[in-house]
Amino acid sequence: MKLSLKGWILFGCFLPLWLLVLVLGLGGWLLKNHFDAMDRQMLERGQLTLKHLGPSLVNSLAETDRSSQIPRLRQLVDQLLEAPDVRAFSLYDHRQTSLLHAGPSMRSLELNPDARWNRESVTAVERETVRFIEPLYALPTQRLRPGENNPLVGWAELELNRSSVLLDKYRLLLLGGGLVTGLLLFSLMLTHLLVQHLQRYLEQMGVNLQRFAEGESLQQADTEAVVELNQLQQAVHSMAEVVQQREASYRQAIEETREDAQRSLETIEIKNIELDRARKDALQASRIKSEFLANMSHEIRTPLNGIIGFSNLLSRTRLESRQKEYLTHILGASETMLGIINDILDFSKIEAGMMVLEEVPIDLRELLADSLSLQAPHAHRQGLELLGLVYDDVPAVVRGDPLRLKQLLGNLVSNALKFTGQGEVVVRIMLDDEKEGAAVDLQPGKSCRLRFAVSDTGIGLSEPQRQKLFRAFTQADASQARQFGGTGLGLAICKQLVQQMGGDIDLESAEGVGSTFWFSLPMQLLDMPPEAQPWLTGKTFGVLETHRLTNQSWCHLLRSWGAQVLAWDSPEKMLQAVADEPQLQAVVIGLSARQAASPLWLDAIGQLHTRKMAGLLLVNSSEAEIHQRLRQAGGLHLLTKPLLPKRFCEALKSVMEQRKFPDQGLLTLTTQQPATQKQPVILAVDDTPSNLLLLVTLLEQLGFATLQAKNGVEALELVQQQVVDLVLMDIQMPEMNGVQATRHIRRLGQSWRTLPVIALTAHAVAEEREKWLEAGINDVLIKPLDERQLVDLLQRWLGDRYQTPGLPVLPEPNHSEEAWQTCPVDRELGIKLAAGRTELADELLAMLLSSLQQSRDAIEAALRQQNDQSLLDAVHRLHGASRYCGVPDLAQTTEALETQLKAGQQQLVARSLEQLFYEIDRLQDWKEREYRTDWHQDG
Repeated sequence: MKLSLKGWILFGCFLPLWLLVLVLGLGGWLLKNHFDAMDRQMLERGQLTLKHLGPSLVNSLAETDRSSQIPRLRQLVDQLLEAPDVRAFSLYDHRQTSLLHAGPSMRSLELNPDARWNRESVTAVERETVRFIEPLYALPTQRLRPGENNPLVGWAELELNRSSVLLDKYRLLLLGGGLVTGLLLFSLMLTHLLVQHLQRYLEQMGVNLQRFAEGESLQQADTEAVVELNQLQQAVHSMAEVVQQREASYRQAIEETREDAQRSLETIEIKNIELDRARKDALQASRIKSEFLANMSHEIRTPLNGIIGFSNLLSRTRLESRQKEYLTHILGASETMLGIINDILDFSKIEAGMMVLEEVPIDLRELLADSLSLQAPHAHRQGLELLGLVYDDVPAVVRGDPLRLKQLLGNLVSNALKFTGQGEVVVRIMLDDEKEGAAVDLQPGKSCRLRFAVSDTGIGLSEPQRQKLFRAFTQADASQARQFGGTGLGLAICKQLVQQMGGDIDLESAEGVGSTFWFSLPMQLLDMPPEAQPWLTGKTFGVLETHRLTNQSWCHLLRSWGAQVLAWDSPEKMLQAVADEPQLQAVVIGLSARQAASPLWLDAIGQLHTRKMAGLLLVNSSEAEIHQRLRQAGGLHLLTKPLLPKRFCEALKSVMEQRKFPDQGLLTLTTQQPATQKQPVILAVDDTPSNLLLLVTLLEQLGFATLQAKNGVEALELVQQQVVDLVLMDIQMPEMNGVQATRHIRRLGQSWRTLPVIALTAHAVAEEREKWLEAGINDVLIKPLDERQLVDLLQRWLGDRYQTPGLPVLPEPNHSEEAWQTCPVDRELGIKLAAGRTELADELLAMLLSSLQQSRDAIEAALRQQNDQSLLDAVHRLHGASRYCGVPDLAQTTEALETQLKAGQQQLVARSLEQLFYEIDRLQDWKEREYRTDWHQDG
C-alpha cells in the first residue's frame, strides 16, 4: 500500500486518540460523581452523629452537678472515637469554656476562622479534616411564647479525618490512571508498528548519507511506498553535488580561521590569568578594608564610650557654670566625632554593596517624633523652632526600613539645623502625587509614594553651590567646613540610600532665604487606624503660641480629635479669654527660651495657677533652670518641643484628670508603697576598666543589682555561682571573648539557654551581628552607650521585673560619715543671694535654722494625719525659706519634693522625704557644732 507520510501518521494516531478522549471523559464524569457522593456521605454522617448526641449533651450541660456527667460523656465520646474517621471531639458551655475534649488538639480553621461560636450549625471543610460545630439549645420544659427561642447552653464540636476518603479517591484515581496508561501503551504500540514500517526506508537513506559524509557516492534507496521520501532522496542528491563543490573552499577558509583562533586563545588565556590575579587582589583589599574599618570602629568607639558616658554622669552632678560650659563642649565634640565615624562606616557599607534594607511596619508619626526628639537639644541650643507635620491623607502605617528612614531624616534635619542661625526647621510628610497622575488608592496592601521634605530658614544655596551637593567629601563652600564642621558625607549617604530604596532626592533653595531638601520613596500601605479621641469631643481648649505654623499645627491636631479650639498670640489675649470663657477646659502654652524668662509670660502663667486653670507648657528649651523657673511660676504640666501627638494626647488627659481631681490625696498614694520586689541582677562583662565602671554606675543609678566580670571566664563562673537575670557581654576580651562565653553559657542547661545575653560592643558591622545572634546572643547594643537605648533594652528583655522608672531625680542619699561631716551651708552663695549683704545673709540663715524643728514637726504631723494639703504647704514654706539662705542641698531637696507632690509622682516622694529629713538633721548638727565652736571661742 503506497500512502503519503501524512496518511501514515493520521492512520497511526487518529484512532487511539479518539479512544483516549472517550475514556477520559467518561471516566472523569464517573469519578467526579463518586467523589461527590463520598463527601456527601461523610458530611451527612458527621451531622447525624452530632444530632444523635445532641439530647445527651444538652441534658449533661443542664445538670447542676456536671462532674457526675463527665465520666458518662467521656465513655460515650471514647466509643465515638473508635470510629476510624473520627479524629477529635470537644464540648463547650455557653461561656465558650471547654468542658470535655477527646482526641488530639483541634486543628485551626484556616479556610473559615470565624466559624466557631455561631448560633447555627456550621460545617467547615478543611484540607485534611471536616469540622462540625453544633450549637446546643436547652430542651423545652414549658411552652415558649411566640418569638422566644430556647436558651443556648453550649457548643459541640466534632472533627472527622478525611484521610480514608482521600485514600479511596487516590485509589480510584490510580485505577483510572492505569486504564489511561493502558490505552496510551496501546497507542504507542500501534504507532511503533507504523514507525517501524517507515524506519527501514529512513535507515537505508541514513546509511547512504553516512557514506556520503565519509566521502563515498550516494546510492539509490527503495522508497516506492512513501512519496515524500522519494522526493527527499532526489533533493539530497542535488544537495550533495553542491556540498562537494563548496567543501574545497571551506577547507581552505577553516584552516586559516583555525590558525587565527589559536593565536586569539593564547592571548585570552594570558588576560584571564591577569584578571583572576587582579580579582583576588581586589577581594583581599576589600576584606582588609572591612577588617580595618571594623577594628578602627571598635578602637575609637571604646574610649569614646567612656568619654560620653562619664560626661553624662558628670553633668548630673553639681558643677559651676564654667565647668558646665566645658563639659558641654566635650559632649559636643564627642558626638561630632561619633557622627563622623558613623558616616564613614555607612558610606563604606553602601560602596561595598553591604547595606541590607529591612521591610517592617512603620508608624510614620512616631518615627518622625523619635527623629525630631534626637535633634531637639540641638534646636533648643540655637533657639530654633523644630516642627514635624504629617498631612491628614498620609497613611498611618507603612512598610519600610525604619532605621534607614530615621537616618535620612536625621541627616537632613541635622544639616538644616547646622546651617540655620535663626527661624525654624520644618519637616513635612505628604503624599507625592506628582508622578502618580491620578488619585492615590490608600487601601491596605496598596503602594503609594511619600515625600519627606525638610525646610529651613538658613543661609540657602546658590546654583553653583547646588551642583556640588550629594558628592562624597564635598560641601557647598570650602569655608563652611571650617565654620560648621562635618565630613561632607551626609548628603552623599542620603542620596545613595534613597536610590537603593527606589526613590528620588533633590532640593530647592534660594540664597539668603533658606532651603528645602526632599526625598520621595515608594511605600506599601498596611493600615490606617482612626486617630479620634472621643474624650476630647466637645471640649474647649486654648492655644497660646506666637510661632504661626506651630500654632496652626496644634489647633489643627486638637480639632481633628473633636475638640473646639481658641487660638491666641499674646498672654493678654489668653488671660482675657480665660476670664470670659467659662467652658474653657485647659490651655496649651508654647514658650521659647526668651519668653520663659520674660516677667510678662511668667506672670500670665502664675495667674493661670491662681485661677486654678489646667495648663500644659511646651517649652523650646532643654535647660533644667528654665524648667524649674516655669514650675515655680505656675506648677503646670511641662514638656519640651517638639512633641509626639500621642504624647501630646496623654499629657492633655493627665492635665484634665488633675483638674478633675485637684484634691485627691497624694500622701495616701505615696505612703502606701507596693510590696518591694527583688532587684534584678545584671552581670556586666567588659575588659576595659573605665567602660565597666561606667556601665555599673549607670545600672546602679537605674536601681539594679550588679555583678562584674573582666572576661568571659569570670562571667562563666559567676553565672554558675549566682542567679543572674541578664548579661551585658562585651565581645572582644582576652582569654575568652563574648561569643565563646555565650556558647559556654548556653551549654550549661535549660535555665541558662533562656538567660538574656546582650552584646555590648563597639563593632558596628551587620555581618558580625548576624553571627553573634546565631551563636546565642539575644540582642546587640552598640557603643557609645545611649542611656535611653539601654533603658529600652532593659525594659524589653526584663519585662515585668523592670520596676525602675528611669534615672532618679535626686542622687542616692549618701549617709556616710564623710558626707555627714561636709558643710551643708555655702556662705558665699548665701551672701550672693542676699545681694552681697553679709548681715542679711546671716540673719536669713539664723531664721531658717530656728524654724527647722518647727518645719519638721509640721511635716511629720501631716504624715501622721495623711493630710496631703498640709504636707504640701509645709514643704512649700520650707522650700521658700531655704531658697535664699545658702543651703543648696536642702533647697534642691525641697524643690524636688514639692515638684513631685504637685505632679503626683508617688514613687519618688517617700525617697525624697527620707532625703529631706536627712538634710534637716545635717543642718541641725551643723548648727550645734557651729554654736559650740563660737561658745568656746567666746569663753
